[in-house]
Amino acid sequence: MASSAPAVVAPTSFDDLRLDRSTQFVVARLLRFWDFRNIKKQGKFMGITLLFLDEQNSVIHGFIPAARSGHYRPGLRSGSIVKVSGFEVARCTNMYKITDNPFVIRFLPQTTIDEVLVNAPIINLQKFMLRKFEHLQALANTNLELPDVVGMIRSVQGSDLKDATVMTRVVVRFVIEP
Repeated sequence: MASSAPAVVAPTSFDDLRLDRSTQFVVARLLRFWDFRNIKKQGKFMGITLLFLDEQNSVIHGFIPAARSGHYRPGLRSGSIVKVSGFEVARCTNMYKITDNPFVIRFLPQTTIDEVLVNAPIINLQKFMLRKFEHLQALANTNLELPDVVGMIRSVQGSDLKDATVMTRVVVRFVIEP
């Protein structure tokens, strides 16, 4: 006897995305978005850059070309969990690379982005990474990556910092410049 229940299809994680136009869909938190302008062409508006975070705590960036930005902008809300489908996955050039992910999600005319209001997965509100100073210094003025720098860690205090199973309070002191 055949089941009449529709098959449940899971979203694709960012790590499992494949190059080319996609029949896959992703569910992710829209961390933030901003206008992308070409500074070499008097600040000409090129489109909207988006930053997504998935359940596996992976980050990828998306791009909406200027011609389609008016269609999508009203529905974009930072912090919302969204389902994106009908997009193209392309290699991210080093000149515009803002995440560690080698790919970018490009919006096409058939791309849909809808906020997930029911049965939304649990996705962090942000991703927090620690980088060594030498790594950040090497990235300075390269346009390879644009990490959000909060400050410099002055000290870390806690009990048993080497055991990942211990759930105790940790105090991190930052030096933050205005």
